[in-house]
Amino acid sequence: MKDKLTSEETKIIYAYRYLSWALTSFVYLAGGSYSIVFFKLGVIVSLFISSKVITNLYMKFKENKVVLRTLVLIETLGITILLLPTGGLRSPFIWYALNPTLVAACYLPTYFCWLNLIFYLFSGTTMSNALFNPDKINMAEMILENSNLILVFMLITLAVQLMAGLTKKLYAQTIVLEEQKQKMIQINEALRISNIQNQEAIEHIMSLYQIIEALNNHSSKEKLLEVLAAYTARITKSSLSIFWLLNPNKSSDIIKTNKNLKEAEQQEILQELQKLNLQRLKLKEIHEIRVNNKDLLAMSIISSTTYFGLVAIQKNNYSNIHQIEQNIKLLKFLAELSAVTLERFNLEEIEDRLLVMEEQNRIANEIHDSVSQRLFSISYAIHGILGRWSDLSKNDLKDYLVEVRESSNLAMQELRNSIYKLSLKKKGEKSLQVALSAFLDSIAKLQHVIIDFDIKGDESNLSLSLKKGITRIIREACGNAVRHGKCQLIHLDLVLHKDFMKLSIDDDGIGFLLNNEDINEQKSLGISNMKNLVNSFNGSLEINSEIGKGTAIKIIIPSEGFANVERGGLIFENNIDR
Repeated sequence: MKDKLTSEETKIIYAYRYLSWALTSFVYLAGGSYSIVFFKLGVIVSLFISSKVITNLYMKFKENKVVLRTLVLIETLGITILLLPTGGLRSPFIWYALNPTLVAACYLPTYFCWLNLIFYLFSGTTMSNALFNPDKINMAEMILENSNLILVFMLITLAVQLMAGLTKKLYAQTIVLEEQKQKMIQINEALRISNIQNQEAIEHIMSLYQIIEALNNHSSKEKLLEVLAAYTARITKSSLSIFWLLNPNKSSDIIKTNKNLKEAEQQEILQELQKLNLQRLKLKEIHEIRVNNKDLLAMSIISSTTYFGLVAIQKNNYSNIHQIEQNIKLLKFLAELSAVTLERFNLEEIEDRLLVMEEQNRIANEIHDSVSQRLFSISYAIHGILGRWSDLSKNDLKDYLVEVRESSNLAMQELRNSIYKLSLKKKGEKSLQVALSAFLDSIAKLQHVIIDFDIKGDESNLSLSLKKGITRIIREACGNAVRHGKCQLIHLDLVLHKDFMKLSIDDDGIGFLLNNEDINEQKSLGISNMKNLVNSFNGSLEINSEIGKGTAIKIIIPSEGFANVERGGLIFENNIDR
């Protein structure tokens, strides 16, 4: 900006210099004859050449004050000498002296500008008094006679200095404003980048929240890997993400991608992955591999004890190195998260097997200590009766059979007690109702809301997965109603029929507009989870809400969705859209 302003000053000096040269030369050429025309032309040309040279020197040494003062004095002296052949104070070139005055006002101190002007006026007046004074008047009279001219020079000089001072202040303010403008541009750019990063961070947090929900709700490794592949592509903004899970039984590996690839394409990718150097890939570092003619960034999924496989994303051609580094960090995080999740799966499988074995041992010991002993006694008594059959009277035989019958009844009673201990249905306990009531009571106390819960029907027809699904749906709906709806009353009505299940959830909260993206963004995670849960059981979900009138949710699941189970967990659709 400073260079631009200096350039403007240079243009003004050049413009005034050449305009003043042209005008004074024209007046001189057309004026009274003090010399021949060729001489006048010689003076004009010489003045132009000297003006060109001195102006270039001004611009070259304008930062060097000593040289600049010298140049101003030389030009002033030259113009004074020019007055000799051109008429003294009556010469039109007397006005050309404003050129060094303008330079001095712009680049030199005020005192020097005035001293230079006084020197010029005094020299010019003295010269005119000595050489161009036909009336032989004295110096004082000469000054008085040219007082108007002197006054005009002084006023012009004063005006030029004031304008130069004002211009410098304006230039200084302009430079400050330009610097502030550049700072504002930088700040705005930083804010824009920060907003983009914040938006990306929010999207990452939301996606990670959905991943955590997926980890909590999926008990099938294959379904979980499908969801993780979809979220991985979404978070890293990669066109392809791959999860390769080595099968511990060596029968067949599992491969899942974010795209609905055909079985042949998946097998082709799997075969290429299996050709890779596993020993190298087992190192916990980022690897660059090429699969299916695509360059991938891969990270091993490995815990402290087990190597599960790897997760890979397509290596996008980012120009921003920050985006590449961020994707590498996300890939490492997702690999560690997947390792923890798969380790949890293994531990849960081991825990389930141990629980089953422990329960089997408990039942076996209980039956052995009670029922088995009774049956042995009955068998032994019958054997004794058969051995003494011919020696026993009818009354004795009847007494023995009564004892055998009583022992059989006791054995059956003990066996029935063992069965009742294992069966909640036989005991008449309602696990779903108990769990939901405890959860809703906890929310009501913590959030200071009233929750009216009514359940009708037999929950024994529901699968474990559907019970889990109902619990998740109610948790999501109540969470949204309390956090976003700011309700005071929630009414839940659960009807369990042999042909269908109907769940109604109504609240008196502030409500929201279903087509309002800003409001839906706050609730989209909960709504998306509910939709996924309902869809997994082939059910229907209907949401009605108005501003100020609360929200009503109605869910119906047909009987064919009651047994929608996979390894004891929920089946989810691979749908991550909000």
